[in-house]
Amino acid sequence: MTDSAPSNFNSDPQVAELLRSLELETEAALERVYQLDQPTPLDSVELESGASLALKREDLSVVHSYKWRGSFNKILAMHQAGFTGKLVAASAGNHAQGVAVTAKRLNLPATIFMPRSTPVLKQESVKSFGGEFIEIRLHGDSFDEAAKEAHRFAESTGGVVIPPYDDLQVIAGQATIGIEIVNDLDLPPTHVFLEVGGGGMASGVASVAKRKFPTAKLIVVEAVDQNSMGVSLSNGQRTTIDTLDRFCDGTAVACPGEIPFQLCQHLIDECITVTNDQVCEAIQFLWQKKRTIVEPSAALGVAGAIQYSLTENDRPLTVLSGSNVDFMMLPKIARRGQVKRPETRYYAFEINEQHGAMIELLDRFFANMNIIDFQYGKVSETHAYPVIGIEVPHAEIKLLDQFLVDPNAPPHHDITGSPGSEFRVIPFNIDLIAFPFFAVIEFANRPGALRDFMRIASTLSSVCYMNYTDSGQTEGQALMGFEFDNIGRQSEFIEWLEATTKFQVVPTEIVRHFSPSSDAELRWKSLGDSH
Repeated sequence: MTDSAPSNFNSDPQVAELLRSLELETEAALERVYQLDQPTPLDSVELESGASLALKREDLSVVHSYKWRGSFNKILAMHQAGFTGKLVAASAGNHAQGVAVTAKRLNLPATIFMPRSTPVLKQESVKSFGGEFIEIRLHGDSFDEAAKEAHRFAESTGGVVIPPYDDLQVIAGQATIGIEIVNDLDLPPTHVFLEVGGGGMASGVASVAKRKFPTAKLIVVEAVDQNSMGVSLSNGQRTTIDTLDRFCDGTAVACPGEIPFQLCQHLIDECITVTNDQVCEAIQFLWQKKRTIVEPSAALGVAGAIQYSLTENDRPLTVLSGSNVDFMMLPKIARRGQVKRPETRYYAFEINEQHGAMIELLDRFFANMNIIDFQYGKVSETHAYPVIGIEVPHAEIKLLDQFLVDPNAPPHHDITGSPGSEFRVIPFNIDLIAFPFFAVIEFANRPGALRDFMRIASTLSSVCYMNYTDSGQTEGQALMGFEFDNIGRQSEFIEWLEATTKFQVVPTEIVRHFSPSSDAELRWKSLGDSH
């Protein structure tokens, strides 16, 4: 998706004066920022198009993002002018770290406001950079609430709020990235892809690139559901977007800064958007090519370059703006970033609750498909309601569609993306299960391995519970429940299991705690209605 943006700098005297002021501030910033850290290196990676994408490695800086440049330049300029008061900031991420490392370096106290939802890991990271000079206060459930409290606190205490992007000295600090790029490049770039949120880094680097590389096309890249800069440039005025996706949390800004917007209006040639899946693919691409992991917002420029129509003769460039990725997000990124992955679909079925019905469903309709998720719990003596997630190779989608309209197919709903599937709501009634046995079963993580296990196990037992999702590891695991006609059959099954399979017993008393009573038929019908 592309938004229109001004393609040429014009002679507006106010803009010309703003750019001149920024150029002077950038020259001053060059005298300050290297008191804290050294220039970051320029790297490169080859794209599928054959173009070599230059990578400005801000992820290798002192706080693993570019944000230290703007905050350090702003605060040091204040300090040089005699400021010895209290610093105040609102941030749940990289800006907080930049303020923290600066406060410690200059021996200035700083109070940083974060939303209550900020992970402890991020709080500890900020504290580690600032040490005894940092006080963290948690306030509100959103960044906006924390920011309002930060301003109220600053007014009542005489502190000074350090803005994350809407300040000329902050932008000038980020513009030093552009100066380093100029010094390191042998040939001028043809395209410059800049991720944008509030606009401080994008406008700062663009101000240098437009001056030094006048023929380069300057492109800002946003995630689809956080494109406030693109919307603002299209409207010709700063615009607050109604909904804001926070997957790329470092660029999740509902309205761009006033100064960055003015600069981008006259510096940026094009705005493009990418999806979160394309961002995840870009992160995986960098890992495969460079063994580098960046945070989602830092991969926007790479994602934009991958999607753009480049040739082997082009010389694109982007900034890897940070690597402060939440470790707990990595599985989600990996899941969404499988390049050229098969299509993933989820279906809820209604079948007879009888011995062998599950295997018949799998063998008859999903024999050639990779099952990546299986959710089932026994809730009735007559009906079963399994949920099956599958990866469908694009060449086989037509075959799947033919099955779905087959009158012999059991009743089903396509619930791909539904909350019930995503959050693994698996009802079952343990009181219906005779001689239950629960265990975590291990098996080779290859297509068909789980089905092969179930085929043999079903000759010795009835499967009454299944909770499996593909982990991407070489060994798969599923929490499974089995029932038997009598205790002797259960003992025979366990003997077979011990001889053939790795497993870990889960006591029935533990399983009973997540066995709620529920109307499974009503839930099954609601899955179809809600998606």
